[in-house]
Amino acid sequence: MQAQSPARFVCCAALLIMTAPLIARAASKNLVLTDAEPQYANKLCWAATDVLAVNKFYPHCPAPPSTPAADPALFPTSQALEAAYNWQGSSGSATPLSWYLSHCEATIGNCNNWGIPLLHGLTYKTGTDPGGLDWETMKQEIDAGRPVLFAWDYLSDGTSESSPVGLHDLVVIGYSDESGTRQLQIWDPWPVPDPLPSEVPACGPASGVQGTQGHSRTIDFSTYGNPVSDMGVSAVHAQDQWDLVAPVVTVGGGTPASHPIPPPFQKLPQPPQRALRQVRFAEALSAALAQSRQLDLQVPGAAPRSLGVPFPIVGLGFQQLLRAVDNPTGVLAGRTSAMLFPVESQGQVVDAFLMLFIDHRWQRKGYANVEITRRLVDVRGRYAAQQRLPLHSFYMVSVPGEVAFFVAYGKGKEAVLIPASTDPTIDAVAGGAVLAQKQFGKLLNVIQSDLRR
Repeated sequence: MQAQSPARFVCCAALLIMTAPLIARAASKNLVLTDAEPQYANKLCWAATDVLAVNKFYPHCPAPPSTPAADPALFPTSQALEAAYNWQGSSGSATPLSWYLSHCEATIGNCNNWGIPLLHGLTYKTGTDPGGLDWETMKQEIDAGRPVLFAWDYLSDGTSESSPVGLHDLVVIGYSDESGTRQLQIWDPWPVPDPLPSEVPACGPASGVQGTQGHSRTIDFSTYGNPVSDMGVSAVHAQDQWDLVAPVVTVGGGTPASHPIPPPFQKLPQPPQRALRQVRFAEALSAALAQSRQLDLQVPGAAPRSLGVPFPIVGLGFQQLLRAVDNPTGVLAGRTSAMLFPVESQGQVVDAFLMLFIDHRWQRKGYANVEITRRLVDVRGRYAAQQRLPLHSFYMVSVPGEVAFFVAYGKGKEAVLIPASTDPTIDAVAGGAVLAQKQFGKLLNVIQSDLRR
């Protein structure tokens, strides 16, 4: 056998060294969060994401009796404080901030209003690209220790371009491409805690409320920019806030330059969305279940996983319900284009995904909230045991624009809705069954009020 020349070997090694940097290396990073909270009322997802971002830069609450300034300052925040600023700003009143804050602290439901994260104390950029940030920019933000806030919108809600009503606000807190797929770690403030907090302080989280693992999950990078469906309702990317920076205080304690006033909120233009074809529940259950069984659900190093009993989804935007105002239960006709699949391990819901009926076949796409799925499964199990009903006879009603999610049984005027979360604005009590006709009436009143804002 002919011996290989040393010079030739050195040359080949040098070539390998020269080309190695050209190969992209897999990487991952997750931010350490100081204040990640669920939203404390159904319209406050924007406030929860605001708190997570601002308190990443201002983690320490000042000792009493310090209080927030009337003008937002370099100060840790809370959902009560952000809601108070929002309420005061929208009222146009000269009433001092302390009045609004005292009402928000005592009962956060007093301040349950739609808004956008203003990120007081930070400078930032606002996105204008319907597809969101590119992968390299997203990685740079996380590598620099900066979370990225983003929002999804539901075109079927029909809200105006300048209205934040119905938006779903979330936060990117990490990334990974180690599996060969570009993925993001996100924080989703849905759903509200159960029970609801009695008081929310001016700084930091409410006492006794913990964010569960179901609020943080991994999604494909493509889902961030094009969610397709959020819990069974068509969704689009609406806005980004990134390049978050805390102003530097000058030597000697001088006042830092105030951050520029953000531009007026404006949703991004979106092309018309094509409605997905709906099929009967029984057909959906059979076909989607067959497709889902081909998926690999296992996670290396984790306990074995299996599919739970899926939910056919009746997904409703505001306009769909308003068009049916004379007979709202008519939308509960036993047809769907989306299925919610719980993924279970050791008796617990550990993941969830959607199957959508696109181009005449069921495909895994869209976004499913794990914590909401866990609650739906629990509520369904209790009600099914009480009424001695099979699990596969239930479905889900999803109105994400109002953060309203129900387990449902029956059709039309005979249908019963069982809320997954407590929401005083629509008289919904988690696990409390109510006739759909009555629940839809409450929901329609709130939607009509929100659309007048």
